[in-house]
Amino acid sequence: MKVVIVGNGPGGVELAKLLAKEHDVTIVEKEEIPHYVKPMMSHYVAGDADKSQLFPYPLDWYRKNRIELLLKTEARRIDAENKILHTDAGALSFDVLVLATGARARKITVPGAENMLTLRTWQDAEKLKERLEKEKELLIVGAGFIGLELAGNLAKKGYRIRVVEKTNSLLNLEKELTERIKERLESYGVEFFLGRDIERIEKDVLVTDKEEIPARLILCAIGIVPEIELAKESGAKVNRGVLVDKKFRTSLPNVYAIGDCAEFEGIISGTAKAAMDQAKVLANILSGLSNEFDFQFRSSYFKFADLPVAILGRLEGEPRWIDERTRAFYKDDRIVGVVVLEDIKQARAWEERLRKNSV
Repeated sequence: MKVVIVGNGPGGVELAKLLAKEHDVTIVEKEEIPHYVKPMMSHYVAGDADKSQLFPYPLDWYRKNRIELLLKTEARRIDAENKILHTDAGALSFDVLVLATGARARKITVPGAENMLTLRTWQDAEKLKERLEKEKELLIVGAGFIGLELAGNLAKKGYRIRVVEKTNSLLNLEKELTERIKERLESYGVEFFLGRDIERIEKDVLVTDKEEIPARLILCAIGIVPEIELAKESGAKVNRGVLVDKKFRTSLPNVYAIGDCAEFEGIISGTAKAAMDQAKVLANILSGLSNEFDFQFRSSYFKFADLPVAILGRLEGEPRWIDERTRAFYKDDRIVGVVVLEDIKQARAWEERLRKNSV
């Protein structure tokens, strides 16, 4: 079977690894460098990881694993009827096409926003690291996992870090979990400005509806915009992401989508771990096994400075502390999700238990 994968991110490269032993696999990638580990970029920026740790697969790894990698190649249009992917370097035939195009950083639209940086690509990381070494401080707009990872890592290293967030929540978690995580990050020196609307950015100042905050260097980390242009222009059904079913099938025959570009019933998973988990399920499906992906089950592991946080299952219903590190969510008197602080071993056990109960 000839499999063409568009995108060399966590989902695309994981799928290629799993299929290459049995199938003819080609990866089409518009960037000019091989796969890099995006979740490690905040650690690289903070000086906690070397560049070599972010690039686990040199070019000869692809050759040894029988994966054809086409760098600096942009996919332009899918001819699903004739099973052809048109690129700027020519046409590729396929039996199965997988869109793993990922997402780009979402940006705010206020006066002065053009001066903000983002952290989505290797070039972004290099630019942010260079600027940080000069400024020694950073204002982060957004309290999602990218913003909080960077905040914790940098504050621990002595940088002055401010976090501005539109809501009163961290990671979209409820009040008590937000307070626990906020208190820990504040102990490292992170300053929080929650419940703020940003009005404009002036020279070295971010203006909110409540105050003016000093900001020589600003990072926008408010989420992602799935890369759907190829799918949309080729006639696939899209919403925020490329619409898929539980088996990752798009509306085009023999075309699948995984990772940050894929959307199932309004859900976009949005983490590298989810993309890799989806790749494993799709590899089983393409190998003829009966399998599907539970998009509603969350399995996210983060580390903010020295604070590990795991978000598992479905955060629905009534939250209760069941011990000092575990916040459980009850629905119909059954635990359907947990957030575990500090104890990753306990989190793994909870994930296994919740997955068994969700079947």
